[in-house]
Amino acid sequence: MKFTTLAALVGSAVAAPASELEKRATPLNYVQNYNGNLANFQYSLSTGHYTASWNNPGDFVIGLGWQTGSARAISFSGTYTTSSSSYYTVYGWLNSPLTEYYIVEDYSYDPCSTSGTSSCGSVTSDGSTYKICTHTQVNQPSIQGTSTFGQFFSVRASKRTSGTVTTANHFAAWQKCGFGNSNFNFQVFAVEAFGGTGSAAVTVSEGTGSTGGTTTSASSPPPSSTRASTPPASSTSAPPPSGSCSANFGQCGGQGWTGPTCCVSGTTCHNYGQYYSQCLT
Repeated sequence: MKFTTLAALVGSAVAAPASELEKRATPLNYVQNYNGNLANFQYSLSTGHYTASWNNPGDFVIGLGWQTGSARAISFSGTYTTSSSSYYTVYGWLNSPLTEYYIVEDYSYDPCSTSGTSSCGSVTSDGSTYKICTHTQVNQPSIQGTSTFGQFFSVRASKRTSGTVTTANHFAAWQKCGFGNSNFNFQVFAVEAFGGTGSAAVTVSEGTGSTGGTTTSASSPPPSSTRASTPPASSTSAPPPSGSCSANFGQCGGQGWTGPTCCVSGTTCHNYGQYYSQCLT
């Protein structure tokens, strides 16, 4: 109670008008560091800046952001170079329905080109059109352990390395395809790579977004509300037929996996822990 009282007194002494408080950006308070050692990940949460460099890594996802996501505007500024197999992206999760999402600003691999994805139209926001697609991950690693969950992707037509992403426009467009748009887990501006070479130097902050985006529906019926997922590079929506080997980016092992444990010619099975192994060139 003493600390609560002191905080209230200090707050009343220095408090700004409510209108000013509403405009203040939420400080960064979350570090995404999945296999950051593969990317030489260095960061400063206080300044919102991080750097990375990689050379034919296994899958990593790194970035800075917020413990709890929302329909906020996210500003980013920096440099990003990649030879293949990488995204420069807003990245986050919903707790329920369990969903992984990406708003991809630059890339060397188009996640909507992955086998098993479904088109869900497009949205125009922040000076460009983004195509929207969804994908279902079956028995894959997630923030809740090995699970089946959906992925939502917006992929920008005019790539950029600096700007502001109005996430609300994407979430509204995705809702027409079953996106939950609530019960958010973390939300970051991230770099992901699962091969190739590259580097990034990025500064992240909360910004001021644009007004509502323009949505175009897909010609086919929208997917169910459970479409979402993890390493979007993985294109396995179900185990391949018995006796065959997994294709590039396909699963080849992990606890509970009943599919093939071999990879097609030219690819190798890479182990990423107890629950997941993946075929990669």
